[in-house]
Amino acid sequence: MSSAQFPIRRMRRLRRTGALRRLVQETHLVPSQLVWPLFVRHGEGLRTPVTAMPGVAQLSTDELAKEAERAAALGLGGIILFGIPASKDATGSEAHDEQGIVQQAIRAVKRAVPQLLVIGDVCLCEYTDHGHCGVLRDGDVDNDSSVYLLGKIAVMQARAGVDLVAPSDMMDGRVAGIRKALDAGGFSHVPIMSYAAKFASAFYGPFREAAGSTPQFGDRQSYQMAVGNGDEAMKEIQLDLDEGADIIMVKPAGPCLARISL
Repeated sequence: MSSAQFPIRRMRRLRRTGALRRLVQETHLVPSQLVWPLFVRHGEGLRTPVTAMPGVAQLSTDELAKEAERAAALGLGGIILFGIPASKDATGSEAHDEQGIVQQAIRAVKRAVPQLLVIGDVCLCEYTDHGHCGVLRDGDVDNDSSVYLLGKIAVMQARAGVDLVAPSDMMDGRVAGIRKALDAGGFSHVPIMSYAAKFASAFYGPFREAAGSTPQFGDRQSYQMAVGNGDEAMKEIQLDLDEGADIIMVKPAGPCLARISL
């Protein structure tokens, strides 16, 4: 084929050397884009290994502060906190208690590493004695009363100094409810990172062991999404954006990359 017949655009030109490839690389993954999930529990000097996740442990607040310092030294984007309460009840009351474990952890991290971004998981599953992400009524998760409590959790975390709240419950209208609660509490500056499309998945098994949040009966398919429903996922994402979400998340990320790229 002569040069006159060949297309003018040669895509390989910019792939020829490492320097050229780095210059035009579209996606960059750096430590400042990564968030480290940490699991915190009551006590002192505790590092309780999580069997299903080798190398991961539930940490007391003093040990958590050490890991927060490590996160800052590594240049990570931040940490997200999941709490293991001292006791559980039907409404997950420690989640929205001023002295709840995550609120204590936020204050401890902010004392140790003030500049580190701290994200608070906003959900009830770790704190309820039934392990579901909301309040039960007649054996099912009651949406609106759960949203009210999620708003209380977000406000308590904001009072403790959290930088960002992350509702992971999948209740309808929770972003609007949390935004209203934060604004009314004087925390209009606190952003919301919503688990906008959270699919029901077996991938969460090890994480549930780490957070002590396995449901005691049934499953979460009445509020988490069916894996095959891509159009529904896009509707969920748009609804959360319309309600005021500042960042949206798709979970689990690995098998849902097609949704993330849309």
